[in-house]
Amino acid sequence: MRWRTELILYVGVFVLFGAVLVWVQDATWQTAAFAAVLALALVVLMGASLGRRRTVLVVGEGDPVERIDQALEGAGYEVRACAGPGNRPCPVLQGRSCPLEERPLAALIYRPRAGARFAPCGTALHVPAVIVEERPDVEAAVEGSFARVSLEGGTGGVIRTMERLIA
Repeated sequence: MRWRTELILYVGVFVLFGAVLVWVQDATWQTAAFAAVLALALVVLMGASLGRRRTVLVVGEGDPVERIDQALEGAGYEVRACAGPGNRPCPVLQGRSCPLEERPLAALIYRPRAGARFAPCGTALHVPAVIVEERPDVEAAVEGSFARVSLEGGTGGVIRTMERLIA
């Protein structure tokens, strides 16, 4: 989704630059005006698409997290990634605020093994949280703004569970 927004911006800038070149080359004012209006329409379209972004925070690392990222992007979500507390000190666990600049719709937190520590991103950001586990014996459970789901059923089940929480 991010690449589409950037593509629209680049095309808009390219067309605007073309409009300036056409104007400098003594083209008719109608041609230059058409190119300028087209460029402005593309920039407005890019701004509108930025306003509709549906951002999801995905916490964790590894191949399962990459699969979740790809599935979310395929479903039209913008993905923000965080390695989680396993690799570096998590500011949330240290009593500070999360440095994430925008508030996501939900937080998907990958927990690679039972008993592994995970960051309380949903609570800290005041968004629904889905704990994603590898274990096949994890039964999908939704309670309030918190859910637990196994990755055993594929990424589709994870996304459906998240969408039930944010609905």
